[in-house]
Amino acid sequence: MDFSLALLTYALLGLIGLGTLALLMSFVVLLVLRVPFVRTPKKSIHALLAAKLIRPQDVVYDLGAGDGKFLQRVVEATGCRGDGFEISPFFWFLGEVRAAFSRRWQMHLVNFMHVDLSPATIIFNFLAPAGIPNLTQKLETETRPGQTVISYGFELPGWTPSQIIDPAPDRPTGSKFYVYRKA
Repeated sequence: MDFSLALLTYALLGLIGLGTLALLMSFVVLLVLRVPFVRTPKKSIHALLAAKLIRPQDVVYDLGAGDGKFLQRVVEATGCRGDGFEISPFFWFLGEVRAAFSRRWQMHLVNFMHVDLSPATIIFNFLAPAGIPNLTQKLETETRPGQTVISYGFELPGWTPSQIIDPAPDRPTGSKFYVYRKA
């Protein structure tokens, strides 16, 4: 067997092995944390962008960024900077591939509970209800005056939204964006 063919074969097998390992680890994360991957719908992202809350000078943190699609769209549409934080290796990798084509945002393989939120001007989350109480505690202690928190799908207990964006007003049971401003 020719050396370059052997090298290509080993590289391909390595990539397949890493992909399989990342998928397996993501499945374990799903079982342990009970947090499924659900993408923010395009129509909802368009409604958020139409509200003009995100400006070019903003730094957006996406907590539980999944495959980075939300952050990619927001950065492309507004010119802001962004950081996505994802705990699942498989979805982080997909986001990392997306982010490789931009200098304005990046993905981090980390539990966002271990991330300092103070550099962000806007903190976005679309989490399962199980993660909301821990996030609320973190936000109460780490956010500073002037920061905006946007929660999609679920309100933050004990916080009062300054604005609610309804992407589908014709569907009263649909998910909404709850916008909070730290005083």
